[in-house]
Amino acid sequence: MDASLIRADVSWESLVARHVDDVADANDDDSGRDETAARNSKKTGKYKKVCTTDPDASMATNGRNRRLEPSYKQHGVVDDECGVIVEIDVTTGEANEGDHILSRLDTAAQTTGVAITLATADAGYAYGKVFGGLEERKISAVIPTKAEPIRSKVPLRRFRYDAHHDIVKCLRGKILRPNRTKVAYGRFFASKARDCKGCDLAAICLSPSRVTKAVVIVNDYPALLRARRKRDRWGKEEKRLYRRHRWRSEGFHGEAKSWHGLARAVRRGLENMRIQSFLTAMAINLKRLAAAFLLFWSLIWRSIYQEKRPGRSPGSDLRFLGQPISATIC
Repeated sequence: MDASLIRADVSWESLVARHVDDVADANDDDSGRDETAARNSKKTGKYKKVCTTDPDASMATNGRNRRLEPSYKQHGVVDDECGVIVEIDVTTGEANEGDHILSRLDTAAQTTGVAITLATADAGYAYGKVFGGLEERKISAVIPTKAEPIRSKVPLRRFRYDAHHDIVKCLRGKILRPNRTKVAYGRFFASKARDCKGCDLAAICLSPSRVTKAVVIVNDYPALLRARRKRDRWGKEEKRLYRRHRWRSEGFHGEAKSWHGLARAVRRGLENMRIQSFLTAMAINLKRLAAAFLLFWSLIWRSIYQEKRPGRSPGSDLRFLGQPISATIC
């Protein structure tokens, strides 16, 4: 499983800034100037660029050192054996990969009629909900886990989550309990001020300026912990599978962009972008099918040639496009 951004067929002049929140009241001149300054500032997240000619395309980038561009995102599932594309979907560019991997794998299994036993993906899919969903489907995952989100001298991994009692214990054995603060992907666990006040690690633990310490336990956190421990025990087979994923799955997106014009959208709109992606995947699969037929018939001709000319090496005189069949197969 892998995802790749596709540049939308729009110009930079079609981008405008839009306020994320709904503003009911009309602004006066002073507030209008303040709003213009905030819109032009890069420090606020209240404004973002949208495209007027293709509203389905959203701003996204594949690197922190690259600027945001109006894009679509293609999610592809590729068979490891032959490189056949078994599932394709297209979303807006800002869609999160972790929200689509489970549904794409389910669709791929339904389409092929074959149960998936192992899935490979990059670190962009390393979420607790992904590992939990794969465990429910009894699918082994070869996915490198992400680094800890908080960097401190007392790392976040030293906080132990007790799923049975639904509590978190710090390095000194103090208990953090869930509070009412809600997030979409998990829950907050916070300590008490009196527990942290006399602690010798308070000055270097998580946020030193906070009186209490708080951590977020994401959904399916136990599955994420198991995936991290499994990542530390990766052997030669897991490393081989992940290296194969890099050229098999990611190579498909490179082939589609370099040889089939998928680096940029041809038409506008999400449905038109899906049509382009489906046609590109079909063309690539036809190439795989043609290569399989070539291999099949070349093996037949080899067996026939060995029966007629047992003294000659197989494939020494048989040629395809000016090359010996043996070289063509390689």
